[in-house]
Amino acid sequence: MFLSPFSFGDWGDVYYCQMTSFVGTDAEGTVTKYKLEKFQFKLDKSQQAAVYGNSGYFKGWRGKLADWATHRPEERWTTQMQYSITMFEEGKFFSSDVYYDSITTVSADCDKF
Repeated sequence: MFLSPFSFGDWGDVYYCQMTSFVGTDAEGTVTKYKLEKFQFKLDKSQQAAVYGNSGYFKGWRGKLADWATHRPEERWTTQMQYSITMFEEGKFFSSDVYYDSITTVSADCDKF
């Protein structure tokens, strides 16, 4: 039986991601395509969170893993912060930030190292 390298996740795992889409839409409906970025995050046990690196759009973000316990050992989780939600499953990353006057969405492909 073939197992994906993402089949099992654990605390301390580090992921390197390449955005496939990075788009913002303002209240007037104007769409802005931003330069695609690379980013990384780590599954931090002490914080029970996905903790992001020190550069780019996700600089310094920390998203508490909302449903890690219900999906372990599968590689699937969500985080929710005040204005954003992030979903991750088997290397596919999706994040949306919704504000009163705009929305920003990111999709990315990620590899575990």
